[in-house]
Amino acid sequence: MSKTFRRVTTILVTLAMSVGLCIGLAACSGGGATSEEDQIRAELDKTLGTLKNPTEESLKALLGDDMSSLDSLAEQYGIDPIEMLQHFFAKFNYTIGDITVDGDNANAQVTVENVDFQKVLNGSMTDLQKDPDFAAKLASEYASGGEKAAYKLIFEKMYEAIDAAEDTVTNTVDFKLTKTDGQWNINEEDLGNLISSLYGGLDLSSL
Repeated sequence: MSKTFRRVTTILVTLAMSVGLCIGLAACSGGGATSEEDQIRAELDKTLGTLKNPTEESLKALLGDDMSSLDSLAEQYGIDPIEMLQHFFAKFNYTIGDITVDGDNANAQVTVENVDFQKVLNGSMTDLQKDPDFAAKLASEYASGGEKAAYKLIFEKMYEAIDAAEDTVTNTVDFKLTKTDGQWNINEEDLGNLISSLYGGLDLSSL
């Protein structure tokens, strides 16, 4: 069963990268009479607002064809990515701060708050692996339904831990954007910090 637990971390990294990339790939479109700052702020609001209340429709509108990275979770592991995001971001909040624009370059500060995922995951995964009753139930689910049934049980327990968590983490992300062909894009090198902050300071390198 340790193999199943290890693969849970792979699923988490996949989802973390998918969510982070959706922000990085959500170009801030130009046009209209609004200022560059207003364009950047509006697009960040659209993207981050989607994460506050993720639905299949809102995510499809945001990601388009890039939904394939989330759909693969359901196909490979039997995990509903929409349900997963709804649990993961139930306590998510954000504030867009100062935005400065210098030609085709810009800086934006975003303060994000979410559940302390590092604490929740470390605690829940450790507790589950040490629980003989859960181990027996997991073995039974695995025997009758294979890995997908085992993943479903693990994630149900993880959702319970996340929903019950009261500790949150707040981080301010200062990231750069570059305007290319009339569109603002978050620089790829800044996505790691943004993804980590979205997940309540989760250290992705530890997964």
